[in-house]
Amino acid sequence: MILSQYLLSVRRMKKLTSYIFGQLFFTVIAIILVLSSIMWLVQSLRYVELISNKGIPVLLFLKMLVYLFPNIFVITIPIAILLGILFIYNKLITDHELVVMQAAGVSQKQLVRPVLLLAGVFTVLLYFLTLYFLPFSFRKHRDMVLLLKQESLTSLISDGQFSTFKTYTVYAHRKDNKGQFFGVLLFDASQADKSVFFMAEKGILVNKGSGGYLLLINGSRQEQDLKTSKPSILYFDRYVIDPKNTAFENKQEIRLLKAYERGTGELLNPTEPLDPVMQRDFAVAAHQRLIFPLYALVFGCLGASVLLLGYFNRKGRAGRITLACGIALLIEVIEMILFHGWAYGSFIMWICYGVVFVPLFVCLYLLFSGGASLPQLFNEWRKP
Repeated sequence: MILSQYLLSVRRMKKLTSYIFGQLFFTVIAIILVLSSIMWLVQSLRYVELISNKGIPVLLFLKMLVYLFPNIFVITIPIAILLGILFIYNKLITDHELVVMQAAGVSQKQLVRPVLLLAGVFTVLLYFLTLYFLPFSFRKHRDMVLLLKQESLTSLISDGQFSTFKTYTVYAHRKDNKGQFFGVLLFDASQADKSVFFMAEKGILVNKGSGGYLLLINGSRQEQDLKTSKPSILYFDRYVIDPKNTAFENKQEIRLLKAYERGTGELLNPTEPLDPVMQRDFAVAAHQRLIFPLYALVFGCLGASVLLLGYFNRKGRAGRITLACGIALLIEVIEMILFHGWAYGSFIMWICYGVVFVPLFVCLYLLFSGGASLPQLFNEWRKP
């Protein structure tokens, strides 16, 4: 009889855990999608000019933006966990569901279990993102941006400013609605022994999709031998600038991967000699990837602590919710400041980990001790 009652209570607890976890999970997923969509749209505004003014294909544009999603998820998931937990547990309290569960014998540890399960799942997901997918996506995104600059004339000219493309430096005074440039100045540094300078009334980008070329109309080509300083001037009606025909094309450009493009193992144990500044940047990037996923656990326990500890009040819990959001914001701000202050010493690293682990352990202690040793500061927030 006792065994059957125990098994029945276990089943009920599992159902309650599944019920709360289901609400938390789908709420957090919805918040992640909303926040990620907003951030993705904001990020995409930086690249709209590539389509509107420079003729980048839409599919290539979208592919570039897809590689931004891992970084966006790393930012939005911890925030979504905090907001989701605050929303669901506040709703359970408002609808008196949490009071009924506690009256039925559900302990505080059992109420916290869905939070820990949810935070644990997303923490593992964040580690996969930060340790593996994040450097891969950053590297692919930067490769595509550099490829556009090196292999396509679509990024060659921006009206009103100087632009560099391979060995060319270009300036255009203005641009009309047909995409034609007026008042074009171009410097060609592809020849080591000569200095070549072009001036033209008009410039037209031709065949943009395949790299294309620049057609200059009504201008002059001024050349000077750097050894003899002998100048020569050629006036033309039309002149074609085709970067694909230069000798510079055959040279392989080897770029140095930045810290955020490298794998975590390579950041912790670099195989190449590095100067102290780059070593510090590598260490900061590596420890950021190890610390950021822990935000999911910290924010999850923080959200559960402010709503489950202390007395329930029908008047609302706006003060507690504000407290949780303020502490979460403070943690992120402190971490940001510490990462930028890494140059002052390696001891900053331990402080960075302490800023995350101290709130986590405090929240876990309070939750699993039933709030028996609640600090006086927290008692002030028992009544919203």
